[in-house]
Amino acid sequence: MIEELVTKYANAVSKNTRINALTKLRSLDALKKEATALSKIGCELPLKGRILTIKECICTKEDTATSSSKILEGYQSPFDATIVKLLRDAGALILGSTNMDEFAMGVSSNNELFGQTVNPLYDHDSFVAGGSSGGAAAAVAAGMCHASIGTDTGGSIRLPSAFTGVFGFKPTYGRISRFGVIPFANSLDTIGISGDSIDSVRRIFHVLNQHDKNDLSCMTNNQRTKVDHLIKNSSSNEKPVVGIPTNWNVAELEPAILDKWNECIAKLEEAGCTVKEVYLPNSSYALNIYFAVAYAEGLSNLARYDGAMFGQHLVDEETGRRLSVKEIRSMLVGEEVQKRVLLGAYSLRYGSEKGLFKKAQQVRREIQREFNKAFRMQNALCHDDECGTVDFIVAPVSLSFCPKIGASSPNDLITDALLIPANMAGAPSMSVPCGKTPEGFDVGLQVIAQFGDDERCIQYSDLVHRLMNPDQENVKPTSKSAVKTEH
Repeated sequence: MIEELVTKYANAVSKNTRINALTKLRSLDALKKEATALSKIGCELPLKGRILTIKECICTKEDTATSSSKILEGYQSPFDATIVKLLRDAGALILGSTNMDEFAMGVSSNNELFGQTVNPLYDHDSFVAGGSSGGAAAAVAAGMCHASIGTDTGGSIRLPSAFTGVFGFKPTYGRISRFGVIPFANSLDTIGISGDSIDSVRRIFHVLNQHDKNDLSCMTNNQRTKVDHLIKNSSSNEKPVVGIPTNWNVAELEPAILDKWNECIAKLEEAGCTVKEVYLPNSSYALNIYFAVAYAEGLSNLARYDGAMFGQHLVDEETGRRLSVKEIRSMLVGEEVQKRVLLGAYSLRYGSEKGLFKKAQQVRREIQREFNKAFRMQNALCHDDECGTVDFIVAPVSLSFCPKIGASSPNDLITDALLIPANMAGAPSMSVPCGKTPEGFDVGLQVIAQFGDDERCIQYSDLVHRLMNPDQENVKPTSKSAVKTEH
């Protein structure tokens, strides 16, 4: 345990100067002390000796939690987030905190407080690691830790995980407590896990997957029992049915990513799975709905940073006058956050006059209904919705590859377009590394399962990974005679 800790720590020290994945690194002596204490524990803990990092927006008593914003610089939480306590109780060693987009608003993990996170996979050029949990994924990809805990509001853990060639899991909304996590959009925020293996992701999910009375959005034990009952009733010994959302094959999708998607479909068929087309027309509006809902909720959450209870207290050096909330925010909140706050204000103001926000919520419900209609398992929260025949959905994570730092393209605004639908439905989704293109870019495909069906989502992701990376896992597909394709 100590030897591996020293190796990971050395990686963190040597590599972080270039990739800037970590915002804080705990002392090696303190970590060794914890590891020594863990080694003396007789019982086997699920995460004993596993080295983890946590996103900069997750509160811990021993260090600051700033959400990578200057307005929260130096903020010290008086308590640990629920997930931090659970991880430590399970034997995890928390190495430090990871960089992110300010208040989780962005896709590049760049901010004015800590700077830009760089993708560790490419030495010849500086490429984006993705965001907002780019530091989390980059830390895993660089070998600094076994896994990292981040958040996923609209793809924030899955996008950077795909860009850096690691696993990124967004569980069902409400599965894991958000108590002690600085919020962006309450109805969408989900704790996410970036890991170096399926085993790491599964172990951490099992530790964190429990009710927390401090988080009203966390699934109750009664709801969990209902979901478990539905999972049991929908279990089958037959090969899974895979859904392919054909309307997600859009013109903006990179041909090399489309090739990987088609390759995955072919290998699933060879493995005996039934492949079936599914149509999710309202998911095309998910990005627009995200803009209306997430930014409005973000505006509400950012209202607390007024320099009184939270945020910096600033005064004019010449006059001694205390600066107004407007002045403080203009100085200390980044341009991307200010832009999203303005859009959120417009959404609410226009929404009160034209019903925009209400309409956005209605379309969001239609997106959820479409997913329910596709999946064979019933949604535990929507008993009246029609069910389908699909066990899981496979689709690309992103329309394009990770861009160079500072580069821009017309597709920047739709980077998360294929990830947001799962957030709208509250469904579990995992980004699975599926190899490289001839040009050397990593490609991730996402696996989406029904609300609450997290364990099978992980299992299906494992299947996809083994099929797409046979050299790593020595997968032997089943006979083609078992294949059945429906259209």
